[in-house]
Amino acid sequence: MTRLLVFLTLAYIFGIALGAYLPLQTWIYVAVGAFLWALWNLMAQRNTLWSLIPFLLLFLAAGSLAYTFAVDQAGGNIQPYHEQRCTLNGMVADEPLWHDDRVVFPLKLNSIQVREERKAATGTVRVTLYRDGEADAALAYGQVVSVRGLLVVPEGKRNPGGFDYRAFLETRGMAAAFYGEANSLVVGEFSEGLSPVRLLALELKDKMKAVLQTHLPPDAGGLLVAILFGERQALDPGVEEGVRRSGVAHMMAVSGLHIGLLAALLFVLFKRVGLVGWPAWLLLVSILFAYTYLTGLKPSTLRAFIMIAMGVGALCLGRSKDLPTAVAVAALFTLVYNPLLLFHVGMQLSYGATLSILLFAGPLQQAIALALTRLPVSVFPSTWQDNLGGLIAVSIAAQIGILPLIGHYFKEVSLLALPANVLILPVMALLLGIGLVCAVVGLLMPAIAAFLTLTAYPLLAYILFVTGVLGSLPFAVREVFPPRPLEIFIYYSIILFVVWKGGKIRQFLSSLTPYLNLRVRAFYLLALLLIIAMPFSWWGLPRLQERPLEVVFLDVGQGDAVFMHTPGGMNILLDGGGRPAYMEDIERVGRMVVIPFLEERRVRKLDMVIVSHPHEDHYGGLLAVLDKIPVELLVTNAELVDTESYNRLLTLAEAQGIPRLILERGDVLPLEPSLKINVLCPPARLFQGTGSDVNNNSLVMQLLYRDVSFLFTGDIEDAAVQWMLAENLLEGSQILKVPHHGGYMDRFSFFLEAVNPQIAVIQVGRNSFGHPHDMIFSLLQEQCPEVYRTDWYGAVMMYSDGYSLEVKTMLQKAQAWTKKAELRRELVRRIIPNLNVLLNMPMLRHDHLTAGGCGQPPLHVMDW
Repeated sequence: MTRLLVFLTLAYIFGIALGAYLPLQTWIYVAVGAFLWALWNLMAQRNTLWSLIPFLLLFLAAGSLAYTFAVDQAGGNIQPYHEQRCTLNGMVADEPLWHDDRVVFPLKLNSIQVREERKAATGTVRVTLYRDGEADAALAYGQVVSVRGLLVVPEGKRNPGGFDYRAFLETRGMAAAFYGEANSLVVGEFSEGLSPVRLLALELKDKMKAVLQTHLPPDAGGLLVAILFGERQALDPGVEEGVRRSGVAHMMAVSGLHIGLLAALLFVLFKRVGLVGWPAWLLLVSILFAYTYLTGLKPSTLRAFIMIAMGVGALCLGRSKDLPTAVAVAALFTLVYNPLLLFHVGMQLSYGATLSILLFAGPLQQAIALALTRLPVSVFPSTWQDNLGGLIAVSIAAQIGILPLIGHYFKEVSLLALPANVLILPVMALLLGIGLVCAVVGLLMPAIAAFLTLTAYPLLAYILFVTGVLGSLPFAVREVFPPRPLEIFIYYSIILFVVWKGGKIRQFLSSLTPYLNLRVRAFYLLALLLIIAMPFSWWGLPRLQERPLEVVFLDVGQGDAVFMHTPGGMNILLDGGGRPAYMEDIERVGRMVVIPFLEERRVRKLDMVIVSHPHEDHYGGLLAVLDKIPVELLVTNAELVDTESYNRLLTLAEAQGIPRLILERGDVLPLEPSLKINVLCPPARLFQGTGSDVNNNSLVMQLLYRDVSFLFTGDIEDAAVQWMLAENLLEGSQILKVPHHGGYMDRFSFFLEAVNPQIAVIQVGRNSFGHPHDMIFSLLQEQCPEVYRTDWYGAVMMYSDGYSLEVKTMLQKAQAWTKKAELRRELVRRIIPNLNVLLNMPMLRHDHLTAGGCGQPPLHVMDW
């Protein structure tokens, strides 16, 4: 316990993480009890190790209470207006982000108007306004604006592997999302509540960016702006792709690396001019804080700034620096100011890399230096070898610390990150210095800045060349299945155990070598064990019991997508969702919902893809699926439609060598013992002249597994139902996928009587067709014990052993947590009536506009 602050910070972090899982009353009791315990120890003058426990409990409770208050502030009072069209009035709370088709910005609310009623509103909303070629409005931080549109309070993760938009907003201090048209925006004067310093910083940054982009080619100028300020809007997509694939994307997100390199450059300059001691510290801290504030006070930059300020301050005081304590101080300061940053990707990556470098960089550098000295020929001078060894060691150590996080959030790992960092990082400090000098000089003397900016071009051209070459290699990136939370926990637990017991582990392994009669080092034995473990990490441990049949009705908005995983390991996808052709990008649902789900389930290939009928809301997402995941068999009906997108799907399957199987009434697909699919519709002679032939010719299939059966009905309507009733094809099925998203049918009562389901699932989303119809839904509620709608429950997951059935839904748990959060928020307001006044302070800016490509709204609100 020599580093008490480290343990107190860890307790505070655990308190934040546990804040959502235990009621507020529990933490209040813990805080009061810990305070009384600590007071008793102080009065009794106890100095034992046990006397520190109440302080750890106090910090644990403080973290939980801080999380609760932060979530309450983010929630505001606008939840009752969910999915209502309204007019919002408030202040633009940060710099707007302009895209080709939309502008995104946080809006700190003053009032909300629904119809003719206006009420005061609190909280911050993420506003997305879609543009249709309009000129950019004069929109800036601090302006009071009014905007009309749709307010949406996300409910949480709607599909396994999906994006939790509610958590994304909450952890960025926002209450809801808002969608509207840019032409509804009314811009007023600047608010009295804005920060003049923040406004000045944003104006200076805009001018600096203009200076750099004016005097450099577009690709080089966009890259320099991304490196200096972390903004990629002006970056060429091809350049961004090369940087990402080569594993140096962190250089375009202003982080601790930038602060460290800038500090190193300033150290060298100060030493050259003879500036030392406290004047040097004061100037260094001032410059670094100005840059940190200018780039938005991100968690990683704030962490680096605090650590450097503490380290240099310790040197000036003649005291030894303690890096773990510095990291703890930085984390504690950041999380006290904004506890929700703990769940921010940038903070997790920054602290993960920093801690890993502290633990592993030293031993790795020694091992690399030893390996270089054993080379038969000296390739580099000794000083170069030391620098190269340190650079390689730091790069490897950082990757060890963030590898599972990278896989979890981005689902890919760059295999060339090490050589790319070794080649690029040596020039980054010089590039940062030149870029900042050019940007500052350009504010006063644009002519001189034009000349100075050109001196950065060779360095930028070098980075563009390296990332372009490395990023173009086909093996540059390895896509991975996102590690699950338990696997990430095990990974870091093993690392901590190795660090804690490293010496004893080496002694134990060394003691085994005489008994093995092998002259090998412990390192090689560890490598052998790792190689043996790799197949199990990829294919998983062998199962000792039979798998259940898994059927998942995905929430793809207004459309169908059903995934089936059989006991024998077959993966079957029935439909893939999609959007109407007139909305363009019909495969978006496949990219955003279906593929993430398949990745979460770790599906490496699909044994069968079935298209119930050729409508975009059923096959559109399959275009993305076939393009990414190997498919063994494509199953369709015999319907011929002359649409570009459906023909593209068939052409894509043919180009990939995927055989096509056409089914009709009477066909049987034997999948496994006790598991088969019977095809009930369409007839051999397809329906014609029914008014909706494509729908009526949908594949109607009955999945039979021992005593349990599922009936999948596509979008059939009255004509198909009447024909199946006449042919006595509709046997009883326990689970029914309701036809045509619950659309109206005259004969639905007869259909429901024939099927007699115990569970009905309606796959439906926001639509203009009135789905599900009130009469259809009422009949289902009257005659079916359980009815699930994907727009209410999210994905519906069913598991069966052939005799019984278990049903789970994605939003059932989320709704329970929402109710718990509402109760907690009400209790907070009773305890502190003026909580919003006490906490009415500006949050740290933390990338409210994007989350590494994840900051997209849920699909059911995209097409409002």
